[in-house]
Amino acid sequence: MRVTIYSQYFNPAISRKQGRRIRKVDPKAFSHEAIGEILRSYNIRYESRECRYPRVPWQKSILYSFESDLKKITILKMIEKKLSR
Repeated sequence: MRVTIYSQYFNPAISRKQGRRIRKVDPKAFSHEAIGEILRSYNIRYESRECRYPRVPWQKSILYSFESDLKKITILKMIEKKLSR
């Protein structure tokens, strides 16, 4: 199945109401490059592009899209675990 995640899901500078899906992580650990590195570390081939997250259309975001057999929440938790280190 096709999985789509936004960088907004991990951004510690925004609230859950604005789209953050995981607990707050160290702002120094969060970056678009870090998310890409984590996806590559799990051997996930992804496509990324700049976009606008629907809840906060005034902020730019990065959309990551890839094929996976795992559920989206499982992938988010895997990324959260690596960002928390």
